[in-house]
Amino acid sequence: MSSTKQTIAFFGATGGVTAAALAHALKAKHHCTALARTPNKLHELLTSEHSIPATTIQKCLTVVQGDAKKPDDVAKVLISPVDNKYLVDIILTAIGTYPVFSWSIRRPLRLPDPTICEDGMAANFAAIDELANQNVLTTTDRAKPLLIMISSTAGPDRRNHNLPWLFAPLYWWLLVEPHNDKLNMEKLALDDNGAHVRESVIIRPSILTDGPENGLESVKVGWIWNVDTKVDRPKAPGHVTAWGISRKNVGAWVFKKVIVEGGWEGRSVSLRH
Repeated sequence: MSSTKQTIAFFGATGGVTAAALAHALKAKHHCTALARTPNKLHELLTSEHSIPATTIQKCLTVVQGDAKKPDDVAKVLISPVDNKYLVDIILTAIGTYPVFSWSIRRPLRLPDPTICEDGMAANFAAIDELANQNVLTTTDRAKPLLIMISSTAGPDRRNHNLPWLFAPLYWWLLVEPHNDKLNMEKLALDDNGAHVRESVIIRPSILTDGPENGLESVKVGWIWNVDTKVDRPKAPGHVTAWGISRKNVGAWVFKKVIVEGGWEGRSVSLRH
C-alpha cells in the first residue's frame, strides 16, 4: 500500500468513472493533472457533484485544455506537477464518446470518432517519446508510469467473457464499434512490453449506472491475467458476471484498490454489484 502522495494523470476526467476517481484523489490530497476540452466543465463537476472545495482544486489539480489525440497536449498532462523533470506515477485513461444511432443492420450504433480510444493511447505513447527527447524519462522512483485503462465490459475472448449470456449477442452486435475501439486500445497497451509504461491494469466494469457510491463491500471482483505466461504466479479466479455497477463505485474502487493499495498490475479486473 502506498502511503505517499502520488502524481496521477487523468484522461476522460469529465466522465463518471474518472471523475469519481479524481475526486477521491483530490480529497486525499494527491497531486493530479487532467486533460479537458472544457476546463470549466470539469471544475463545475468536481465542486457541485463531488463537493470538492475550490481551494483543494487550486492546490492539488492542474488542468490542461486540449485534445486527448494530440501528443503535444497529452505531454503536458504526463509531466509531474510536483517536479517537471519527471513523469507522473500513474496514468488513468477512460476517454470515449457516446455512440449515435445509424440506419445500419450490421452496426446500428456508431461512434462519431470510431478510433478515439486507440488514438488516445497512441497519443500517450507518442507524448512519452516526445518527453524522453526532452530528457523527461521516468517517474521520481526511476520507473515508468503505471497505466490504468477503463475498458470494455467484455474482453477479446468470446468464449471466456463476463457478460450474461442473454446480453452477449446484443452487446457484440449493438456495441461492436465502441467495443472494438476499446480492444484495440488494450492491444496497443499490452503490446508495449514496458517501452512506455511499466505495467497495465485493465478495468472491465459491468453495465454502468448513475447510482450512488455505496461502499467497496458492495463490489464483487473477479480477474484474469492480461497475458498468459509460464511464470509462477497466483491462479486467476476468473471474471464475475457483468450485471451492473455504478460509475461512482467503479471510480472509488479504482482509486482505493489500484492506486492506493496496489497489487493489481498485469490484471484484467471485472467489477459488479
